[in-house]
Amino acid sequence: MRLRRYFCFIGACWLLLVSSFCDADQVRAPSNSVVRSVLDTIEWIGIPAGEFIMGSTEEHIEDFYQESKLRSSMLELPAFEAETPQHKVYLSAYQISRHEITNAQYRVFINQTKRPKPRGYKGENIWANSILNADNQPVVGVTWFDAYAFADWIGGSLPTEAQWERAARGTGGLIYPWGNFPPTRKTANFARHLNQPSVVGQFPDGASAEGVDDLAGNVWEWCLDQYVPDFYQEVSSPDPANFRHKNVLTDRVIRGGSWDYGRVFIRSALRFKLYPLDSTNNIGFRIVRKINSETDQ
Repeated sequence: MRLRRYFCFIGACWLLLVSSFCDADQVRAPSNSVVRSVLDTIEWIGIPAGEFIMGSTEEHIEDFYQESKLRSSMLELPAFEAETPQHKVYLSAYQISRHEITNAQYRVFINQTKRPKPRGYKGENIWANSILNADNQPVVGVTWFDAYAFADWIGGSLPTEAQWERAARGTGGLIYPWGNFPPTRKTANFARHLNQPSVVGQFPDGASAEGVDDLAGNVWEWCLDQYVPDFYQEVSSPDPANFRHKNVLTDRVIRGGSWDYGRVFIRSALRFKLYPLDSTNNIGFRIVRKINSETDQ
């Protein structure tokens, strides 16, 4: 009985520690003027309500899988099967940030909330690295919880998988944001061509139909959803999201590939995952918000 109580006590302490860490954004409430100063630096792109094609067909994933083997990407077939079945999804109208959230924007946030500075996989200070700390580079070295906290602080949200994919692929299920032809050095930052994250918006030829930049390559982007490989088999429209509670410690979806990953990884339909407490030098985020009477259409 004593041993059982001991383990119950340890479990309760762990849950309290995680909850405290994940809710660290509540340390200090920012003033409206500070939030507004950051909002004024974010350019929003409106995505109209309607249906779009999400996921891939079995024929497509077989082609993608064979290409990945040729390129030695080490992606296994189940990673591609998670994109099936292809299906139509209805989304309400929303706005998405044209660019990934930058270091400059994130610095204001941590100065106000006292949240930890961006850190690498081993806990190193990301901003001490000169190839990662420029004001107009996307912030990296943030956990899912960091990204969620920033989005909440600014009055928005992380994009759901569906919102992210709609912004990247349009309504017709494009392979990449710019169309169906392979990436080039003019459309995306990938495969270590620059060997670091690029300044946001540096690849206008790679923008989506609505003008959203850097949805392929540059940095992986956190999505709101928990990762479930067969989620598409259960998904219900409209506005699907696999999100139950922010403090659940299960893998979260990341999308879009990054500066140090090859072309196999920057397809807009590819679903990837990462543990929400992990942070690396190639993962950042962008945010969305609902369209209402107080936001521009």
